[in-house]
Amino acid sequence: MVGNGRKWFVIEPHSPYFFTHQKDPTSSLAVVFDEKNYDLWERAMRTTLKAKNKLGFIDKTLSRLEPKEGEEFLEADAWDMANSMLCLWLANVIDSKLRMSIAYSDIAKITWDDMKKRYTLANTKKIHQLIANISNCNQSDLDVDVFYSK
Repeated sequence: MVGNGRKWFVIEPHSPYFFTHQKDPTSSLAVVFDEKNYDLWERAMRTTLKAKNKLGFIDKTLSRLEPKEGEEFLEADAWDMANSMLCLWLANVIDSKLRMSIAYSDIAKITWDDMKKRYTLANTKKIHQLIANISNCNQSDLDVDVFYSK
């Protein structure tokens, strides 16, 4: 409680609003999205966000709450700060040529959904390309482990 009778919203270490102090917040975000690797990038990002307790910002389980009366530092403020950091993380793991496409989105969930809509394999050109690749697939002189990791 603050001296003037107002309460502070305290960010506990297990909270999704909590960030550790590290030099590079994107150091564990190794896969850079380049428009062709959405599925790999999306899986890597989900795994990373889950490990950092931030998955709720993109899977609708953590929404911005309305301010509680009498709080000095609000949970909504904590949400805004964490969401801003996630927007920065998303921008930093996207190829520089594609960053302008998300530059004006200030909500991580909206950015995430927009990218999913644009780059998911549901488009017919990519499906046709995959079918063609599968039909031309053969082991040739590749080792079995190399062939199956293609």
